[in-house]
Amino acid sequence: MKSSTVYFASLIAVITAAVQVSSAQQGSPADMKEAGHKIFVERCAKCHDENAAKVLPDGTSLVLRLARSKDPLELLATRLKNEEERRAVMLYLQPMLPDKRPPR
Repeated sequence: MKSSTVYFASLIAVITAAVQVSSAQQGSPADMKEAGHKIFVERCAKCHDENAAKVLPDGTSLVLRLARSKDPLELLATRLKNEEERRAVMLYLQPMLPDKRPPR
């Protein structure tokens, strides 16, 4: 009985620690957006400019491609393999995305 109680208490402690680490990694939306900006500048801006609006050889830009994409996070996954990095970069780029609806 005592060993099962110790095991259960240990299990609770491990789960609690894992939840705390996960919460710390997520941070506030402002922190995530800032991290996304930093990641984008370091890893993407060379080809896409800091505002992701550089016209690419096919005549589009990254922001236009993301706006048209059914799954923009999956599109970012071609270069950003870490899911948290993709989410942070998307938070940074979101305000720059044009409205993809056709004009009236």
